[in-house]
Amino acid sequence: MAKTLIRQAVSADFKVLLRIDEASFPSGIAYDSSELAYFMNLEGAETLILEADGEIAAFIIMEVNRKRRVATIITLDVRAEHQRRGYATQLLLRSEEILRDNGVRMYDLQVDVANAGAIEFYKLHGFEMVRVLKNYYQKGQDAYLMVKDLNEN
Repeated sequence: MAKTLIRQAVSADFKVLLRIDEASFPSGIAYDSSELAYFMNLEGAETLILEADGEIAAFIIMEVNRKRRVATIITLDVRAEHQRRGYATQLLLRSEEILRDNGVRMYDLQVDVANAGAIEFYKLHGFEMVRVLKNYYQKGQDAYLMVKDLNEN
C-alpha cells in the first residue's frame, strides 16, 4: 500500500494538475490552462493534493463561500493508474472536514449526466441529485446538480 499525504497545492503543481485534468475528462469538460488557473485562484478556492509515494495522484478543487456557508466541488481528479485505491474518497472526506471546521453547511457539485461512475461515487458519499442543468457543458451536455448537507453527518 502506498504512503499517502494530503496537502495544499502550490504553484509548482499547476502543470501536473492540468495534465491530470486533461486526462480525466473529455474535451469540452476538461479545463484548459486558463480555466484551471481561474478556478484555483478564485476567492475562497482551495486545492488539495493527494500524493502517493511522493507523486501527485489526485486532487480536488473546491470553491468555499464562508459567508453563505456553502461550497462547490469544482473538480475531483484521480490519475487513471491510481484509481480504485480510495484516493478520491480520502480527498472528499478531508475536504468535508475542512468545510465543517469553517462552518460550511452545504456542499454541491455538477456532474455530467453520462458519468455513471462519478454519479454513483457521489451518491455513495451522501450527495443527492437535485436537478438537471440543461446544456451545462460547452458541447451541450447536461449535468446533474448534486448536493450534500454537511450537518447530517
